[in-house]
Amino acid sequence: MRLTLEQIKAITVGSVRTEAHSDGIHFAKCTEKQEKAWLEKKEELYDRSRATTGVRLDFHTDSKTLAFKAISGSKYEIKIDGLTVAVYRPEAGDVISHKICDPLGHMGGEHRVTVVLPSHNAPAVIEYVELDDGSYVNPHIFDCKMLFIGDSITQGWASSLDSYSYAYRVSDFFNAESIIQGIGGAYYNEDSFDHIDFAPDFVFVSYGTNDFSHYKTYDEFKGHCHEHLSLIANEYKGKKIFVISPIWREHREGKAMGTFEGCRQIVIDEANSFGFIHVDGLTLVPPMPSLFHDEYLHPNDNGFSFYAENLIKTIKNIM
Repeated sequence: MRLTLEQIKAITVGSVRTEAHSDGIHFAKCTEKQEKAWLEKKEELYDRSRATTGVRLDFHTDSKTLAFKAISGSKYEIKIDGLTVAVYRPEAGDVISHKICDPLGHMGGEHRVTVVLPSHNAPAVIEYVELDDGSYVNPHIFDCKMLFIGDSITQGWASSLDSYSYAYRVSDFFNAESIIQGIGGAYYNEDSFDHIDFAPDFVFVSYGTNDFSHYKTYDEFKGHCHEHLSLIANEYKGKKIFVISPIWREHREGKAMGTFEGCRQIVIDEANSFGFIHVDGLTLVPPMPSLFHDEYLHPNDNGFSFYAENLIKTIKNIM
């Protein structure tokens, strides 16, 4: 049984645009306006804005098999009942087939199936999705909605599996439908803001470490930070908005702006000025190079575990 476009849209999570093109079904975590804004800054930022970070198919079914044809995207993760059971790295045009069963191979009954699309390379394109004839497909029901806005750390840049990033883990813990607009190399840039057809209960904003390198003065950075947060404040009035100040990093000297501490303080002051909930990034990941993939900036899987666990504690206290 081949799913219709409408059925695929119904089970798609994390995409602001799900469209049928001549080569297959395309998914996008950002609007066209957002993608264009990053293209005007740098082509690689545009490419990363088009990666399908956070996009997944999430549904319940009694089918015993799942199959889909991957036109682009080099890594697809399959989760059954919340547990990662397989990672596929197809060539363009490969058909991925997977049995839907428990960890011991027993088939039958209903299972929750999650197909995690690639987070870091070219945007995922799927030609079709197939289940057993006569089976049902019901979208997963979530308890809340979350929007994550940020840089490569929010994108889960160095996680070995896309679902190991802090944004995925927090989403899973709270059974949250989420959009993860993490873009490697991104920074506070008001031109990248746009309205999306999504009403989150919680918004997380996490920039700063790239701003430290990108902007030349404190005043320049403060202006862009203020303008970007102002747009977020206006769009999401009445929602719980968390601003995460930069986490620990090495290489804190030699930047034109000044000190890393000064950069962090601007984020903190601006967050407080809007009445947002400030989460101190220094409390999330221990300052140990062994918890970072590159030993100075991007958390590895263990680092993301600390990030997610400590952010979850903060959210639970607020809730």
